[in-house]
Amino acid sequence: MDPLSFPVLAGTVLTEAVKFLFDRASAVLDRRAGRVPIEEPEQVAGRSAALQVRAAELTDARLERLSQAQGALRVYLSRPNLLQGDDDDLRDLLAQLRRDLEEVYGCGLPFGDEERPRPGAEVSQHADEVSGQQVGIRAQSMTANGRAHVVQTAKTITETGEQVGLHIDGSIG
Repeated sequence: MDPLSFPVLAGTVLTEAVKFLFDRASAVLDRRAGRVPIEEPEQVAGRSAALQVRAAELTDARLERLSQAQGALRVYLSRPNLLQGDDDDLRDLLAQLRRDLEEVYGCGLPFGDEERPRPGAEVSQHADEVSGQQVGIRAQSMTANGRAHVVQTAKTITETGEQVGLHIDGSIG
């Protein structure tokens, strides 16, 4: 299974997944709007650790996607008969929402018995301007089981700038 796709869920589990993601999007948007302090951790039933919003991840584009997803999910929550596990549009919406929320919270949000490999190294870098180097991960090698996840954004990369997600000296594997 593609680690970024959303699993096929049905019945109560699908309803719970939609509600969970809707509630997380609402919590993030409430913090961004100042209705709840952004630094206040979010206690979530069934999770041992509280979720903490990483303010640097609240880009305008991400907030727009969260808001649009929340609006779309509101329809499904008010009309649960529309929830179908094999609905590709719904699964795409849930997958994108989950990716955004995982970036905001800095942790995975698996569902059901889904097993998703987590990267061994995670890097999230955002800059207005890169004029030197912005390197996500620099390593000498990577084992066959090694995993890396790099998210980088820059509004402007100057002529002398370079943005590198992963630089490995040697072979991978």
